[in-house]
Amino acid sequence: MSIIKKSFIFFLKKKYGKNYKIFFNYKNGEIEIWRDLKIVSDEIIKNLNKQIEISKAIKIKNNLKIGDYLKEKIEYQQLGKKFFFSLKKDLFSKFKKFEIKNKFQILKKKIGDIIYAKVDYIMNDNIFFSNNENNKMILLKEEQIPNEKFKKGNSFFLLIKKVKFIKNKIYLFLSRKDKNFLKKLLELEIPEISNGLIILKKIVRIAGERSKIAIKSKNQTIDPIGTCVGLKGSKLKNIIKEINNEIIDIINYSSNIELYLTRSISPAKVAMIKIDRKKKLAFIYVNSEEIKKAIGNKKTNLRLASKLTGYKIYILNIKKKNL
Repeated sequence: MSIIKKSFIFFLKKKYGKNYKIFFNYKNGEIEIWRDLKIVSDEIIKNLNKQIEISKAIKIKNNLKIGDYLKEKIEYQQLGKKFFFSLKKDLFSKFKKFEIKNKFQILKKKIGDIIYAKVDYIMNDNIFFSNNENNKMILLKEEQIPNEKFKKGNSFFLLIKKVKFIKNKIYLFLSRKDKNFLKKLLELEIPEISNGLIILKKIVRIAGERSKIAIKSKNQTIDPIGTCVGLKGSKLKNIIKEINNEIIDIINYSSNIELYLTRSISPAKVAMIKIDRKKKLAFIYVNSEEIKKAIGNKKTNLRLASKLTGYKIYILNIKKKNL
């Protein structure tokens, strides 16, 4: 109704100048247009939009005289076909813009949600997806899991990371690399996480290589790691398959920093640990055969453990310490 009112006012102004009043009934959608016409003698009428001859005026109301004003209701027929053709064209344009802006606001609220969509086409290593909602959806190369293969027609889970309005079109920018994508997959696959029985304290991720997840159970009777892994690893297997066989380490969160640091370096076994709480430094001693596991390929395990705990971690050989 607001759009209709603005369009009516715009075109009425073009036709009648400022000599009109418009009334909108928002309950039933009725519109009334009125104008004030000054009564003049039949011989001197100059402006039909502002004046009316006395001979016509007294036929409407017989007690009127020259110089008085007559309120006239403008019927739609008086506006003419050209008026309504222009109005219709303007309304269609404004309704379309309104619909797009409204849709944009709705989609913005979906940022952070996970969707399931099909590969539509591939261009310059960017993947374009489609779904039933007919949105423009793009997975840029930098948001893809490294070495992941895409084929037209294949469907994938994706995170809505950004929504942008470009040249009157809405674009959804997607991600499979973001840590929140993994968070949503965990919520989707593990009911105890989605219903709040198990809390995801922190997720750190190097997409395509490894992720570390710190969890905590709200119920002491629930084994958080066992619940997340599932029978014979079934729950975790589904997620790992979806993220291109990325390694996932799940550890129990602890407020005891020594214990938390020890768990963070999993799968390596810790022999001894020393920490500097002020400087947030951790010196983790392991046996020679555990060093490779603790550091990980391309230092992945070490980097993720440091991100997970907020400590700068040094991996040291316990045997060299004893020397």
